[in-house]
Amino acid sequence: MDLPLPSSPKTVLLACLLVAPAAAAPPRFTAQDALRAEWDRQPPELSGPRQAALPAADRARLALTLRRIGAPGAPKLLPPELDQPTLAVWETKAGQARTPQERVTALAFLNRLKSPRALTALHGLQAADARTWPRALHLEGPVAAAELNGAVAAPALQGFLKALAAAKGDPARARAAQLRRVLAGLAPGPAQLPDPADLAVLEAWNRGPWAPRAGEHLARLTRVLPPALDLKAATWDPVLAQRLLEGLPATRLPEGLQAALTALEQPTPERVRAAALEYLGKLPALEDPWRTRLETLARANPSPSLWGGWLARLARQAPALGQALGADLLAGPEPLARAAAIEQAATAPADLEPLLQRLWRAEEFDGVQALLPALERWQLPAPQRRAVLTRLLEHPCWTARLDASTLLRKEDPAAPWPPVPAPTPVEARILALARTLLRAGRPVRLRLRFSGRRQVTLRLDPRNAPLNVANLVHLARSGFFNGRQVPRVVPDFVVQMGSPFDTMDGGPGYTVRCENSLDWYGPGSVGMALSGKDTGGSQFFITTNATPHLTGRYTRVGVVEDPQRALPLLDRLELGASLQTVEVLR
Repeated sequence: MDLPLPSSPKTVLLACLLVAPAAAAPPRFTAQDALRAEWDRQPPELSGPRQAALPAADRARLALTLRRIGAPGAPKLLPPELDQPTLAVWETKAGQARTPQERVTALAFLNRLKSPRALTALHGLQAADARTWPRALHLEGPVAAAELNGAVAAPALQGFLKALAAAKGDPARARAAQLRRVLAGLAPGPAQLPDPADLAVLEAWNRGPWAPRAGEHLARLTRVLPPALDLKAATWDPVLAQRLLEGLPATRLPEGLQAALTALEQPTPERVRAAALEYLGKLPALEDPWRTRLETLARANPSPSLWGGWLARLARQAPALGQALGADLLAGPEPLARAAAIEQAATAPADLEPLLQRLWRAEEFDGVQALLPALERWQLPAPQRRAVLTRLLEHPCWTARLDASTLLRKEDPAAPWPPVPAPTPVEARILALARTLLRAGRPVRLRLRFSGRRQVTLRLDPRNAPLNVANLVHLARSGFFNGRQVPRVVPDFVVQMGSPFDTMDGGPGYTVRCENSLDWYGPGSVGMALSGKDTGGSQFFITTNATPHLTGRYTRVGVVEDPQRALPLLDRLELGASLQTVEVLR
């Protein structure tokens, strides 16, 4: 049918608007697009011209997404100075540092590189600068570490440090730093453990040379872990027991052996038993009666979270028993125990297929993580090893696929980047919650209540890490964290929690994608604990001082609220404190 001709210019314009195709919408790359791409671990399909046409904020979001995904050919997230720090680069940066953040960062990296010039990062500071120095940026420990590496503070810097200690210093940190100097012979004083109830002092004590502390260390250990240990006795202190066991050197000490086996023979907390096993792992082959006691204990060990420690010790002390137990655990029901058995197996099973079948569940990721290096250790023929790795590209856990792909690409850069498996029901809920939190665009607050009526509130940022924030919210709402213990307290560094075993093992049965950024890890930062890329789960940590070496390596999900109140509380938190509840605040 013919259309009537328009009769005026106005109607001509109207007709053109009605019949002309709509102009192409300008390209966008929204936060929801980034979430989808990071979950799928696939770069978005945007041509070069379309990328160039994105708004500036969208281009920045796309650049971060590509770095987070890390697919072959993607640029690195970390700049060279963070990715592969060198003395030359950081000594130059130390000389150029002016802000407190720049100074603390340079000092931290130079200490890690054992530079005698680490205190260059603080040069130029005068006593008057102590008034404006941030209270939460503690220098006691970093300055002592620099001095142990040969650094010497200039008179002006000494004036600044003295004024800072008087105005904003922390006595516990100062005691710990001074103890490290005394044990290293840099300061006068007796090499004694002044306050064994002080975690900062215990940490410094354990880091000192063995010779000056050996006598007192063994005497205290013998008292806290006597051969006939009474767990109800007033002298029993599990924190002190754990720390003293952690401070034993790799030598054969009768007192240390006795204490470690006593800790394993009693129903002591998992973390104390783990410390005892760690010490036994430092030792050469034992003789009877020590070995007989160890074998008896191993047969009665019921804890899946400690099987890794047990099997590692038995591999050296009682190989036949270790192999027999390892074979049982490979076929058993516990994923962590199976992972431990794979890690300690000297040779591949005669038939690898049943093991692969048992590992073919998302919650068996720990076992896959143990299997991948074992394939090379077992010296499988190259074609068989590649066949196993190629098969793992279809594993139901994304992180297993990623790790297998990484190993394959070392041999063949053209090896495929794996597709993401379909989300499990739990993952689908977390992904949907992440979308909701992104749309809301507001911080998420979690209230952590500890024993002793203590509480800390976290302010998490779903705009920066929507998947990890949604995961923590999901776990908190399900009660996953309630009643757990705090298994890691490292003074002047981090407090870590979220383990289902009250140790530093285990997780929720799935993994969460990393969402790394270059947000600085200052005091009070909240980050996800990892055992490799995309291995986040339930364990998270809170920093109690600046930890710039973590920047870009661990997903930073937020900060503590009210740091002037929260950080001193975390500083005083005891090892093994009960995390009674984690509540999502509206």
